[in-house]
Amino acid sequence: MAIARNYQVGGELPTLTKTMTQEAINAFEKSGGATGPSQFTDLETAKSTLGTGSTVASGRMSLTFTIEMLRRYFGADVFNSGGMVDMRFLRPVRPGDAVTFAAKITGTNKEADGTRVTVEITATNQKGAVTAAGMGACIVPSGYLPADE
Repeated sequence: MAIARNYQVGGELPTLTKTMTQEAINAFEKSGGATGPSQFTDLETAKSTLGTGSTVASGRMSLTFTIEMLRRYFGADVFNSGGMVDMRFLRPVRPGDAVTFAAKITGTNKEADGTRVTVEITATNQKGAVTAAGMGACIVPSGYLPADE
């Protein structure tokens, strides 16, 4: 059974929390074709490149989880054809961090193809520090009923 969304300004999207493990970071980097040591996959390279005591997750990883959250909310078919994201990465995400991705509806505008729903996005670690922030939008076709989650 399909459910209708009520796209009201101020409405909050369901959050998505991901724990960043070194294994997940390594798999993510490998899936993008990365080879060899990097600040993402190798502690010694991170120490010499970044001067840190740990590796970090790439911003692309946070972007991927942001898109996952939006796809779940708007529906993959709708977001894939009419969605966008613009993020800024503010603090490093390290192995062991639990990052919660959240979004709030900030605007709705009628367009020829439907309604553009704009959201403000934040990614916050378990310490309450915002690691990324930005905005997203999706054109929701008129009468669209997304599939159940």
